[in-house]
Amino acid sequence: MIRHTEVDGVPTVIAPARGPMRAGLVFRVGMADETLFTSGITHLVEHLALSGLALPDYHANGRTEMVNTHFYVKGSADEVSTFLTGTCDALTSLPLNRLETEKTIVRTEAARRGNAANWEHVVKRYGAQGYGLANGDDFGVGLLQAREVVEWAADWFTRENAVLWIAGDDVPRGLRLRLPGGVRRPAPRATSLPPLLPAYFHSDDGQVSMDAVVPRSTAATVLSTVVERRLFQTLRQERGGSYLATAAYQPRDADHATITALADTLPEKQDVVVDGFIEVLMALKAGDVPATDVNAARAQLRTTLSDPDFEADSMVATATDLLNRGRCSTVEELLAEADAVTPSDVHEVMVEAMGSALLQLPSGYEADEAGFAHISMYSPVVVAGRRYSTYEPSELGLVIGNAGVSLIFPDGAFTVRYDECVVMEAWPHGARRLVGADGWVVPVNTRRFEVDPRAIAVIDAGVPASVVVWRPPLPEATAEAVDTVAETPTAEPRRGRGWLRTTARVIAWTLFTSWFVFALLATAGMAAKDDATAASWIGLAVVWFVGWPFNALFRSRGKLRTAA
Repeated sequence: MIRHTEVDGVPTVIAPARGPMRAGLVFRVGMADETLFTSGITHLVEHLALSGLALPDYHANGRTEMVNTHFYVKGSADEVSTFLTGTCDALTSLPLNRLETEKTIVRTEAARRGNAANWEHVVKRYGAQGYGLANGDDFGVGLLQAREVVEWAADWFTRENAVLWIAGDDVPRGLRLRLPGGVRRPAPRATSLPPLLPAYFHSDDGQVSMDAVVPRSTAATVLSTVVERRLFQTLRQERGGSYLATAAYQPRDADHATITALADTLPEKQDVVVDGFIEVLMALKAGDVPATDVNAARAQLRTTLSDPDFEADSMVATATDLLNRGRCSTVEELLAEADAVTPSDVHEVMVEAMGSALLQLPSGYEADEAGFAHISMYSPVVVAGRRYSTYEPSELGLVIGNAGVSLIFPDGAFTVRYDECVVMEAWPHGARRLVGADGWVVPVNTRRFEVDPRAIAVIDAGVPASVVVWRPPLPEATAEAVDTVAETPTAEPRRGRGWLRTTARVIAWTLFTSWFVFALLATAGMAAKDDATAASWIGLAVVWFVGWPFNALFRSRGKLRTAA
């Protein structure tokens, strides 16, 4: 039985548990609360708070999630008390001497974990904002100043914005949660970018996947199990096209959850898997919900709920529900809800899920006939403005206007409007890189395109100064890295001068070779003559004398170029 109490003004839930005590402190703040410009700030606060605690001596850690941040520990009552008390004290007085070190660690962690499996779904649905940042790379960490980090911790890590959970007998003696006062923060509202849903897009990872947003409910939990069972039976057992065919239910915020489904495949089996995956979804949407699958899903859920350790093992979910929804369900309530789910309920949720579904397919496959709209890889509009060409012949184009910029490809364009720009990176040599709220990225490449300073001034005037990130100059030796990181190419504008130098060298070499061959042949011919006069030898000497300084100059220029 879960008990409710309070510790230093922090709502607390306690459930009896066997073995060592477990406990955690959950705050209602996560990646979805940030902007791209500040992305990673919550994760950085988490690292700073834990940096002074000897974590290798504890079974303890922290985790920053979409809408929550969680500090947790397992050990004796004294260890739990020491860890959570120390965490709260550190949150109110962050060790800023560790700021730059922890920035490096956070960025290293982000680089190591890479993009999550559903990263493309998240960006397609939400863009580079809010929930779309949940699988990002903590872009803003390197930009953060100490003042911003301290203010973020003071605003979000408060006693009113936290819930403590304990799997054990009681509150450990000596535990103090010395947190500042504040307010309970609701989860941010989610935006949806695709104008038409359901929709599909292409990806090169070879997998077939789907995600959908549904209201939180036990019926939705059952649906995820039914989807998994149907995919497994169809794609693995019957058609042998997938090894992994799975689905999962994950709460997103107070009112909504995400159902995801995934099937892997080999290139030669993509036809089988794509067709089978879509068939399963369409059959469930049409009402073909086998009662056997629903009963199996309900039985699986009942088994989980009936486990004697369920309450203790699910304390994190209990705390997050209390934090995000203001309430948490009892085991008895959950069992009653599971028993009441019918195939009709599951079908109803499936219809709603398909109304918000995003389907990922391998390149070359379509789902239009199944009612999915295609999401283009290009922006829907191109801004009005002046078009700039590349220095070398190319089908690429760049449009810079008073409203935004567009990078033009043969089949479409990437566009970022200034009023929707969430970050612009700027380099002293003129390159710019704009990121829009919808996730589109446009590099303004001054070394590839014939862009003049006046055009760059138009961009700088249009983008809000608050989202501009000035980058330091990059040495010429890192030109290739500039291409990769900043998407600005190597010194291509200089190729005009390089061509002139090459032409001059060819002409000089031709003249030198002609003179040398002529002088050599003249000398050989003169030596073969028995009647060569002194005047002839003097003339030949003049030829060598006049030409040799040019030869010396040519060789010295060659040495200088080699040294450079």
